[in-house]
Parts: sequence; structure tokens; C-alpha cells
Amino acid sequence: MEEIEKLLEELKFEVGTTDVLKDSKEKIVLGTGNFKGKVLFIGDDPSLYEDEGLKVKTSSSGEFLIKLCDIVGLLPEDYYITTLTKSPKKYRELEERDKRDLKEYLYMQIALMNPKIIVALGQDVAEILNEREVKFLQERGEIKQWRGEVKTILTYDANFAKKSRDDGGKRSKVAVDFWGDLKSVKNMIQES
Repeated sequence: MEEIEKLLEELKFEVGTTDVLKDSKEKIVLGTGNFKGKVLFIGDDPSLYEDEGLKVKTSSSGEFLIKLCDIVGLLPEDYYITTLTKSPKKYRELEERDKRDLKEYLYMQIALMNPKIIVALGQDVAEILNEREVKFLQERGEIKQWRGEVKTILTYDANFAKKSRDDGGKRSKVAVDFWGDLKSVKNMIQES
């Protein structure tokens, strides 16, 4: 694990050298949770976490995701949460060169973690992982083989699911589907 930690520090440095981040004072955080966990959540939402210790802002999408994981029985040791940019930036706002570099760094991070399941939080993440256009409503909730033994599942962006629940009541379809997808993830790790 010591070698992986060294490689993660190098990866963090490399992320900081991307054009969009190299002159920035923004903190770069690769992710939060258990890096040895079976589940990797990937989003494009800077409010998914604040630091490596599962610290999140009150009423944030990160708090929402972690609370739902707790309720469904996904324990903090089961998962790790990361974002596409590892910073307060949003991926879709970046230049193509930065997107390409950050995608490469994401793949390195996935290889170092070697999760059993990747949860793509939103269409943008799914399209990056699948390297193709994704038909979100048709593919959401499907469990697919990705690379090697790694499986993926596409679900809603946590912030979108949170807002849908807040706007549409606890029974909103998006929130119910999001909940169902998390239960599918829980079932997959129990089977692995």
C-alpha cells in the first residue's frame, strides 16, 4: 500500500499541473473514503466532498450521497468518492486539453484503486468512462462489464437526485430511482 500512496501523491501533483489548475490556489483532493473499498463513485460535482476524511458541507450533495449510502447499508469502508477534476472546477467548463489530461489521470486513479464497481454519477461521467454518447434514460441502472472484472452502473448525479427529492417530495421518481441504484450497488458487493 505504501507504493500506491506514493503513486497517489504523484497523481495529485500531476493533476495540479493541468493548465486550469497549475496557477490556481484551489485545493486538489483526489477523493474521500476508503481507497481500498469495492465501490468507486465518480461525479462531476465539487460538493461531493471537502477532504479525504469524508468531510462534507451540510445540505450538500455529498452529505446526501453519504446518508443514503448509510441507509442502504453501504458502509464508509465499502466506498471511495472522487470527481472528474479533483477540484472545485466542473469538467464540462474546461478546455479540451485539460479534459483529456484529467480523463487520463482518472483512469490511473481507477487502476490504482482497482474497484469492483464504478458508479457513474451522471451522464457526463458515463460518457467519459464508456468513451461514447450515452442514452441516459435507457442505460441508467444497468449493470455493465467495463474493463477486466470491473462493473459499472450509471445513475443520476447526486445533486440532481437531491434537488429532485427536495423539489418533488420524497417519492419523486428520480430520487426513488437513485435509491434503487444504490441498493443495486449494495447487492453487487454482497455477491462479490
